[in-house]
Amino acid sequence: MPDVPDDVLAKGLRRLFIGAPLFLPLLGVVGALGGGNWWILCIAAFSTAHILKLPRIFFCILLCVGIALVHRDILQQNEQRLRDQLAAYEHVHLEGTVERVLSRGCILNTGPLGVRVVLRGTPDYKTGDRLRVTAQRRDGRKVPVKGMFNTAVWMKSQGLAANLTVLRSEYIGKSRGWLSALGAAEAVRRRLVDNIMPEGSAGDARHQVLCALALGDKSLAEQPTLNIFKRGGCLHAFAVSGLHVGIVAGFLYILAHFFRLSPRTRTVLVLLVVGVYVFVTGLAVPALRAYLMIALSLVGLELRRRVSMLNIWSFAALIVLLCSPWQWHNAGFVLSFAVYAGIGLGIKWCMRSGPWMAPDAYLPTRLYNRWQHRLLVVDYSIRGTVIVSLSAWLVSLPITLCFFYTVTPFSFLTNIAIAPLLPFVMGSGLLTALAGSIPWLGGVLQWAALQCSSCLIAVCSFFGSLPMAYISGQPPQPPDAAHVCHLGYEESYTVLGNPGVVIGCGSETSAQFVTEPSLFFGGFRPAVLVAGSGDKGTAVLKESWPGLKIIHSSRLRHIRRISTSAGDFTVYPSVLSAAGSAAVVYWQSPQKRVLYIGNADSMTVASLPTDVGKGADVIILGYNRELPVDFLQLVQEMKISRCVLLPNVPQRVAESLPDTVEVLRVSEDSPLIPLP
Repeated sequence: MPDVPDDVLAKGLRRLFIGAPLFLPLLGVVGALGGGNWWILCIAAFSTAHILKLPRIFFCILLCVGIALVHRDILQQNEQRLRDQLAAYEHVHLEGTVERVLSRGCILNTGPLGVRVVLRGTPDYKTGDRLRVTAQRRDGRKVPVKGMFNTAVWMKSQGLAANLTVLRSEYIGKSRGWLSALGAAEAVRRRLVDNIMPEGSAGDARHQVLCALALGDKSLAEQPTLNIFKRGGCLHAFAVSGLHVGIVAGFLYILAHFFRLSPRTRTVLVLLVVGVYVFVTGLAVPALRAYLMIALSLVGLELRRRVSMLNIWSFAALIVLLCSPWQWHNAGFVLSFAVYAGIGLGIKWCMRSGPWMAPDAYLPTRLYNRWQHRLLVVDYSIRGTVIVSLSAWLVSLPITLCFFYTVTPFSFLTNIAIAPLLPFVMGSGLLTALAGSIPWLGGVLQWAALQCSSCLIAVCSFFGSLPMAYISGQPPQPPDAAHVCHLGYEESYTVLGNPGVVIGCGSETSAQFVTEPSLFFGGFRPAVLVAGSGDKGTAVLKESWPGLKIIHSSRLRHIRRISTSAGDFTVYPSVLSAAGSAAVVYWQSPQKRVLYIGNADSMTVASLPTDVGKGADVIILGYNRELPVDFLQLVQEMKISRCVLLPNVPQRVAESLPDTVEVLRVSEDSPLIPLP
């Protein structure tokens, strides 16, 4: 090997990597699993170990990279084999163990080196149940806008090979391995959840928050509750993460100190109780990372060995990646380890910097009086909280933008505000979970826990309600932007202008999972919603945009004129009073003119003023089954050259249009049509 350069940098790097020998192997594994340009990290790890004459670390890198690549290749080959079977046959036969229960199905694990698949439509199975199933491929819907929930991306981050619909399933017994232990932990967690959330309290956001924070159970949380933490930029607090594990460990240390336990007993107590807590709450990656780091730190201190936080951080990441190579694509894994690294650097800088509120920078601390010592403690507390929150925010900002296409400018302020509340919420929630069934005591504990939860929700709601507190990574659309989006089942919505008018929003589910996220991530800010009789998701859009005005087509009796910076909008009511009546919207802006007919009946269209829509750039047509509009006559009379057909228009009607008209059809294959 070549000689090591005799300079300060080389000596410092050599000392760093000898003190943290697992950092370079982690760098190599990340580069190998990332592929593409990430291979630069792998090459850099090998080159650094070679140049600095670190042969043991060099061979450790080689071993770890080899294990990671072999494990990943085996999983990929098994996944490809399953996909080939699904492409060649109508259905497949699988046998495995339920690894995780989902809201409408489960995840089936076929073995340690087998495939893991999503099963939809299964009965009420539990974790640890062994099944024999016959299933067929379930085609996922295309995502019209980046940032919306993408089934394919989620499956990749979870290491899932396919999304299947169950045709037949058979229960064949209980697993006797690791997954059976997870099933037992899940049963314990459900019993503890019952203490926090008694019968009749499922819709209470306070109980939902306590279950999520204390026990990591988010299955009972409703979307409005999740939105409070999401818009406040503190969704990490809505699940058991490294922060929660640290709080539990802190509680145990205080308890051990109160009872004056020996250091060794204290270490055993923390390792045992925190380990059980992480296991019962579901072994989430952030919680597992925190537990591994705490365990290694305590064992190292007990053995009186030098503890390198960089080394144990690298060890925890290596364990997770070597056991589950797909975690590299998981946002939870990346955020947990990256944010901890940022916090560690921030704390190191904080310890080296001088106090913000010191009596005198040149006065030794041994000369401080009692009040000055207390001021120093307050200074460390405030400075540490600010630096930790700011460091975590700076590191998480590009990651959340990359994975979720969102920016939360004030999330570090939210984290500072909720930092003193979380120990009380966690403590009261855990005590309620453990002793909530005891008469009198359980009622007192639950009352205290609900008060703490209410304060946390109020703080998060305040910061989440600030202007620009939760914004899309997509720049705002120009005023003349517009599109038509498919909602499924021949339904759609149309947005004209920004800020402008949204026509239709679909059911509550459609509005929650398609309309609202596609508008938000698409860069639109709706001003008015024109809702039909079937649009049940108006409250979802109203929650996201409180200033949104809602016009119900069935209640509209007169022409409504609306003006925004995107242009002038005229809403024409239906001449029929039927429940399914639909309004007509005409949009005029300096750049374009759009006539939205939608599902309006022929009588309403015939009653429009003669000058409406003449020579419009685009006409948007739906189909009214009772009194359909004559599309050919309408297009010819208004001299339209471009037409957008909604999903409910029959194919025979679409074929009746002349070839001189450019036709754009909204379908599941083309779920979003931008208006030219």
